[in-house]
Amino acid sequence: MASETQVMEGEEPVSPFAQLFSLPGLDVFNIVTIGSKTGTDPSTIVEGLKNTLIKHPRFSSILVTGHGEQKGKAKWIPTQVKVEDHVIVPDIDPEIENPDEFLEDYTTNIALSPMDMSKPLWEFHLLLFKTSHAESIAVARFHHSLGDGMSLMSLLLACTRKVCDPEALPTFVAPKQSKEKNVCWSLVAWLWFIVRLMFHTCVEVIRSVIFMCFARDIKTHLMDKPGGTLTTNKFIHRIISLDDVKMVKNAMNTTVNDVLFGMAQAGLSRYLNERYGNSFTPV
Repeated sequence: MASETQVMEGEEPVSPFAQLFSLPGLDVFNIVTIGSKTGTDPSTIVEGLKNTLIKHPRFSSILVTGHGEQKGKAKWIPTQVKVEDHVIVPDIDPEIENPDEFLEDYTTNIALSPMDMSKPLWEFHLLLFKTSHAESIAVARFHHSLGDGMSLMSLLLACTRKVCDPEALPTFVAPKQSKEKNVCWSLVAWLWFIVRLMFHTCVEVIRSVIFMCFARDIKTHLMDKPGGTLTTNKFIHRIISLDDVKMVKNAMNTTVNDVLFGMAQAGLSRYLNERYGNSFTPV
């Protein structure tokens, strides 16, 4: 049940992207799974959230979408937050069979379940059982209107502290500063970059217009047939080594995001090729 809320002053407008993600029937969530090397104390999590997360305006506000009975301008309305209502500890047998598979099913269920719009749009689910890689699990669910994955991860890190110094924020290795470059050469490189950007932008716009006017989508196995129904997706957890990702990143002179995107693309291509054989041509 939704807790009673007390509306305060300080209403804020909703960004266009937040309005898009709050459309009726379009429930988009960010799901974060956090494993702990030790058992989790729910009261400690509640106290930590009171001192960190709910101080952010978005996490202590109700989203009025402006749809249905809430017709009008979409806005964020500050409210008093009862953190205990957002920390969920399901009653699960600690000795459950196949805990890894249960975690995947649980994550899938909350990702496909609607969220109570009468209170701030975030939840922490504490799963107090042991998996192959952790002693306990926290599954956080944030409505996408609160922010994208990068901003939410940055906020989540800002809520953590060092083990050696509980009052200090986590620190990261500072990027190496590039050597000083010649001013004239930097200006030429910058102008050349602008020229290339404009050229490729024009080419892509022309290609898009031609494609929309004359071409048709190529039929693939990813496209559903007219009148088809969507099947339920499922979260599958896989642990990968960050050191291996960094090694590939350094060898290819690219970014971590590029490596992860390439892995996902390669995995999808191999899956379709193995499932459909010669009828699928990987890109």
